[in-house]
This record gives sequence, C-alpha cells and structure tokens, in this order.
Amino acid sequence: MEAIIDYRGKSPNKTTFGVPLITAKVVKGGRIETPDEFIAETDYDDWMSRGIPQAGDVVMTTEAPLGEVAQLDGRKVALAQRIITLRGKPGVLDQNFLKFLLQSQSVQEELRSRATGTTVVGIRQSELRKVNLTLPSYEAQKYIGHILGSLDDKIEMNRRMNETLEAMARAIFQSWFVDFDPVRAKASGEPTESICQRLGLTPELLALFPDSFEDSELGEIPQGWYPTRLDDVLELAYGKALKAADRVEGPFPVYGSGGVTGFHNESLVDGPTVIVGRKGTVGSLYWEDGASFPIDTVFYVKPKAQLTYCYYLLQTLGLEDMNTDAAVPGLNRNNAYRLFTSFPCGELREAFDNIAMSIRRQIFSNSEQSENLSKIRDTLLPKLLSGELEIQEIDD
Repeated sequence: MEAIIDYRGKSPNKTTFGVPLITAKVVKGGRIETPDEFIAETDYDDWMSRGIPQAGDVVMTTEAPLGEVAQLDGRKVALAQRIITLRGKPGVLDQNFLKFLLQSQSVQEELRSRATGTTVVGIRQSELRKVNLTLPSYEAQKYIGHILGSLDDKIEMNRRMNETLEAMARAIFQSWFVDFDPVRAKASGEPTESICQRLGLTPELLALFPDSFEDSELGEIPQGWYPTRLDDVLELAYGKALKAADRVEGPFPVYGSGGVTGFHNESLVDGPTVIVGRKGTVGSLYWEDGASFPIDTVFYVKPKAQLTYCYYLLQTLGLEDMNTDAAVPGLNRNNAYRLFTSFPCGELREAFDNIAMSIRRQIFSNSEQSENLSKIRDTLLPKLLSGELEIQEIDD
C-alpha cells in the first residue's frame, strides 16, 4: 500500500456551500451519495493536512458503519472523520481491484474480526494495516477491476436514468396539478399547437384541462376542480411491528422510515404500494412494486385515487416538515389528513396514471437489471479472487 490516510480528528466547521464533505453516512453500496455537508474553501488545506485525496483513491468507512467502500472520481472533496483513504502502490495494487477486494466477504469478515467496540464498532489504523490481502498478478487485477467495474458502471447508469425518470414524473405532476400550467396557458388564449409543443401534451390531453379558474378556500383553482382533504384521497395505514430477531430471511423487503432494513419470508401488503416515514425519518416516501412488510415506524398508503397520483401528491405536501415530537421525530396522521389539495377530474388523474405507470415500468426494469448485474458481480468476485474461475473463462 502506498498510502493510508486517516482523517480522524475534530469535526470540521461545516458550511452550507463550499467543498463537499464526504462523511461515513454517504458512502453506501460501493458509491458515494450526494453530500449534503460542506466545508469552506479557506479551511480545506488545514483540514486535509494529513493528505489530499486523488482520483481513483479508495475510501472506506472505519466506524458507524464499518467497511463501506467507494472510489473517488477526481472531483475536489473533503473527507470527514471515520473515513480512511487507501492508495495502492503503482504496478503492485490496482485501485479498481482494491475497491472490489475490500468489498469481498473474506476481507469484510477480517475487518469485523479486528474491530473493537460494542455499541459502535470500528477499526483502528494499526489493525487495518494487519488485514491480509491476497493479490493475483497486477495484470489479472486490472482485468478483474475492469470486468467488475463495467458491471458497476452499468448499475450506476441505471441509477442515474431512474433519477431522471423520477424527476420527469414529478415535473409532470407539478406542472399539471400544482402549477396548473396547461390551465393557465389555455386561459391566456395561447394557441393549442403552441401549448402542446411547449408543455409536451397531445391535443387530446390538453382538452382534459379546463380553460379558466374559480375561487376556493385554497385560492384560485382550475374550474371544476374542488378542494378536498388528504384523507379523502388516501388512507395512511399503520405498519406492523417486526423485530429484527423475529425476521426469517425471505423475498419480501422490510421497510422502515429509512428504507429497506432487511427481508422477511412473509409480506404485510401486496404491491405496488407507497410507504411513508412515520417515526425517525419523517415524511420519507418509497414506492415499492412488489409485496413488502412495512414496520411500525411507517405508514403505507391505501389509495382512494390512483396510487401514482397519491404518491406524487404526497411529495408536494411537505410531510418532512410535519414533525410533532421533539424527542423522537414523528408524523401525526391526523395532522396530515387535515392538509387540503385541489382535486382534478377522474379522466385527468387516469391520464396522469397512464404516463406515470409507463415511467415506473421503465424504472422497475432498470432496477431489476441492476439487481441481476449486482448478483453477477457478487458471484464473480469470490470466484475470481479464489482462482476458481480463470480470467479466460470470462472471455469465453
């Protein structure tokens, strides 16, 4: 190893903009999620005095959680506590290979065996240096890194495509049902052809929108729509308690307010469904295509309108700001039910559902492909490391 740079120390002074700060919480699943914390440019050199990260460096979390791994792409970042940077010697240890090697079961098990702590498990640099790494030839490392990296690149491309598709669906909902863009355009007298071209509508879709507004308790809303409470649109049903110790490994994802927390052999609700964070991460929203088990820290939606309409409506209501418990963040269902929205006609909701479900089918297809690619990657890795699978067999 050419360099092991440990960023332990005091917390940096964080700012709302500047150099992105990579913390342990954003290193997940082999990649770095978008940071939401920063340090000032003027503090960068002082904070990174132990070593400046380079493109290709592998970062690993040393605590809370232990052993999450990702690779830096060369953008300027600052690295927080509980993060360590690893850099292999040129010609001896390939960086791409190192990333996958650290994710292997054998290395992960050794990391845990050398870790200390009960409530918070972490590893010291002195113990990390003792971890045994079995290395094939440098050329073999480069080839393995390339093959597995290609799979990861495709997985990442699917993830970004899904982000774009989700943004498209949200933008359509916002335009139609929040900003009332088609109604405003028709009310202004803009020609049909111009509206359709500008807003991406067909004449048949545009005809479903009214061409004027009326006053209501919500203010101006499209003619013929009406104000309604959230509980007229959907029910927020309580999830069911399911302790980790009581779970039996199975195919059904278990949802908490932070997302999937494991899997179980029984489901509570059929898919598709929408899960809403109730305790912890208040107002978090998840679409689940298949059957699942929402636990007691979340609600799940029983729709009274199209489920896609319910899902994208919930994203506009600011549920994440409706914490009613200072000690343990919580979303009060009755408070949510009191929220009002303008309710469009069934034909328009159905038209949105057709578009949204087409988008969601593409998202599901991309996610399914990524899941299969992950399984292939995870199957290949131990076989390549152990020599059970020769490199030329991959070519064949």
